[in-house]
Amino acid sequence: MDYFELFGLPVSLKVNKVYNIKKYYALSKEFHPDHFTLDNTGAQEKALLMTSEINKAKKILDHADQRLAYYLTQNNLIQTDEKYTLSPSFLGDMMDINEQLMELEFDQDASKLADIQSAVVEKETLLFEEVKLFFEMEELQISDSDHLKLKDYYYKKKYLNRILERLNEMM
Repeated sequence: MDYFELFGLPVSLKVNKVYNIKKYYALSKEFHPDHFTLDNTGAQEKALLMTSEINKAKKILDHADQRLAYYLTQNNLIQTDEKYTLSPSFLGDMMDINEQLMELEFDQDASKLADIQSAVVEKETLLFEEVKLFFEMEELQISDSDHLKLKDYYYKKKYLNRILERLNEMM
């Protein structure tokens, strides 16, 4: 099931949250299992399945990272457990940050933690600038090279998110 189609949306990384919530409530009402209590078992099961899909779709469409992952998966650009190779310069930067985090595990310093967090957020912001245009498009119609930029962004962002989670655990 295509979640963009389910919600009546063009394929886009830009989503109108007000529209989404209204569409979510309309679909939830239409397929609510209580409306199918007198129907046959098949119709009841279909309603339950649709309710589950509607909930998953809303969760994915409302969250930018999940929406991107969904789009990339739908277009066969990423696969589960894919071994994607990040650029050596990015990995070098991440190695430096990870070394700083390892040092802080033994000698906690709130100021240094805050500095690392700021550096990671700055990297995340700069990274987003490279793909920001795609998140502003009403409908994605992009080239293969643009798809690769989005894929690279996805994996780098995923890496940065893991570091930010680790930082939050340390704070």
